[in-house]
Amino acid sequence: MKKLFLLPVLLFLLLTSCKEEDAPTPYDANQVQLEGSWNTVNQEFKFYSASGQLMHAETDEKETSFHFDAPEVTTTYNTGTRTTCTYTSFQKNGKDYLQFYHNGRLQDFEITSLTGSAMSWQVRLEKAQYGAGLTLKESDHVIVTIGLSKR
Repeated sequence: MKKLFLLPVLLFLLLTSCKEEDAPTPYDANQVQLEGSWNTVNQEFKFYSASGQLMHAETDEKETSFHFDAPEVTTTYNTGTRTTCTYTSFQKNGKDYLQFYHNGRLQDFEITSLTGSAMSWQVRLEKAQYGAGLTLKESDHVIVTIGLSKR
């Protein structure tokens, strides 16, 4: 009889002690600060080897505009081309993220800073290429950092 009583207690303890550490949770605290129009002020690309050595760095001064109107963001590039996708903000492992969904693809950017007038994002992309003269070189990964200011 004691075994029959212990089994439900053990099952209850097991179920209540399990939690998903890595599962993202929705995070709406950033929503108010995100809403509105933002322009890029700098875009930095740092290309690294598999051993973590910096291979190449460059900046892009082309202005891109983002207009956040939940749940959509409209991106206007310096060429005048526009694209609209959905986005959400969430927290994972104590960090804030933006997740963009466009044409069946998801891309997560870590929000490295966010105030009422400025924000920056960062993303790591694997197997990135960069131009070295007339040839393309491949890196293990690139860290892209985007700085924005609110209009």
